[in-house]
Amino acid sequence: MARTTEAKPGARPIQRQVRAAVPRRWPAFIERIIGYLREVWVELNRVDWPSRRELTSMTIVVVVVLMVMAIYLGIFDYIYTVLVKSVLLPPAPR
Repeated sequence: MARTTEAKPGARPIQRQVRAAVPRRWPAFIERIIGYLREVWVELNRVDWPSRRELTSMTIVVVVVLMVMAIYLGIFDYIYTVLVKSVLLPPAPR
């Protein structure tokens, strides 16, 4: 693209069409909300959504990892509870 200093001396500038101002139907904040929702809809149409099979397999992986972590944390919680009760709490009188 040529700079204006490098432009040809006899060339006419490009005439751009001036758009007429569109009258507002709604207040400005509602028009901004509507514009935002339209942009969100366009972006959601561009998303590459996973197939049902991919979604099912990813869900199974998440559930399995959560179960393993729950068991792991449960075991350590039980061990620490037993240790704290045996070390810090005095034995119950008989």
